[in-house]
Amino acid sequence: MKKYILILVSVLFVGTTAQATKEYTTKNDTLIESTSLSSEIKKDRKYRLTIQSGTIIENTSLDYRLFTTGNIDKYKQTISDGLIEQNILSIRSKTGISYSKKAFANKIGYSLGIYDRAEVDFGFSKDLFDLVFFGNEMFMGEKINLNNTYLSATKFQQINIGLSRIIQLSNDIQYMPSQIEVGLGYSHLIGNHHVDFSTNDSYIEMGNDGEYINTNLNFSANIADTNKLNLFAQQGSGYALDLFLNLKKDENNIHFSIADLGNINWNKNAINYTSEKEISFSGVEIDNLLTINDSLIQLQLDSLADINYVTKGSDFRTYLATTYHLAYKRDLNINSDYLKNIDYIIVGRIGKYRKGLIPANFKPQYYVGTNFSHKGLHIKTSYSVGGYSKSAWQMELGQNIFRQHFQFVLGTYHFGSIFKGINNSNADFYFSLNFLFGEKI
Repeated sequence: MKKYILILVSVLFVGTTAQATKEYTTKNDTLIESTSLSSEIKKDRKYRLTIQSGTIIENTSLDYRLFTTGNIDKYKQTISDGLIEQNILSIRSKTGISYSKKAFANKIGYSLGIYDRAEVDFGFSKDLFDLVFFGNEMFMGEKINLNNTYLSATKFQQINIGLSRIIQLSNDIQYMPSQIEVGLGYSHLIGNHHVDFSTNDSYIEMGNDGEYINTNLNFSANIADTNKLNLFAQQGSGYALDLFLNLKKDENNIHFSIADLGNINWNKNAINYTSEKEISFSGVEIDNLLTINDSLIQLQLDSLADINYVTKGSDFRTYLATTYHLAYKRDLNINSDYLKNIDYIIVGRIGKYRKGLIPANFKPQYYVGTNFSHKGLHIKTSYSVGGYSKSAWQMELGQNIFRQHFQFVLGTYHFGSIFKGINNSNADFYFSLNFLFGEKI
């Protein structure tokens, strides 16, 4: 077995470089990609035009009874019991079109893609959920934890160009690769709309009988220009980088990828809010109900609503959640009649990191998968744990027709959720239409 051992490092910009191998397409919420299946075909056509779309909704603890039932009071206790200290709701969508030329045998491949993307991350504590749906009675004499509550919602367009090259090596050294694929991708980002909010060391403390409320509010917020309500308004611009290096020897491949390393700078019509203050409120003392001093009440309300620092006409920067992906793939050539249609097995790890005040809070995701093919039909499946959901079962179907001039692909990363009904916690669907032309290489 030693002769098959190979340490390979690859950086793949999934779906944006010219011929990124699609076995490694991640559950990366930044790139809800439908698989092109090019690597599962022995010979693929030189050029490809792809139309794709996908949406994914994932969370750590909620289920759809919160949104789909007419009687939330019936389910809110069950939902609350299932919450953890830090809960996350993540929503991603991506729609676009791309054109690529396949890289082969010391030749350069390229790709050009245009995508419309939306990303939402919402993190909240169990105490915040209970406060909203049960009220404050259950917190008498206790602190309501508001730590690590955040929201980040961004809509933007991505214009991507990528270059890649496959280099064939002729060497017989045992641990050296026989093929190297390298590439680089650059994206120009057009920011449409953005809002974010984050807290740090914030809480609400209530007296045993509700006789006082003490709060510590430590938060910041940014909002892009609210005067531009156009869905595709240009309110910011930025960039993102993707890289890849694929090394291969015999049937062994190891893959490492970095995608969406970049940021968006929002224009000077944005609004910034910050607050770092403690508030103590024990009510308003009234000697005579018939002679209420309105100005005293208004003064108390103004002190509660006051925000320390508001800046209008300011700019700010937000960061994309960068995805890191490491995987090992073993190509299979099994002669058995029952197993000959299994193309490969793959194991991998996916991580995410976002710079700035809004964290990615993405747990390392580990997965194992394989691909079955029979004539023009392809079935890809994988099972993973971690990420924004406890576990996920991916199922993808693809069909090649018209002598490999056309591919239709559809899939989901949460196939098991289809059978859970309102108990479901995650949902997604993606598809692509691939038009292939040129000679087979």
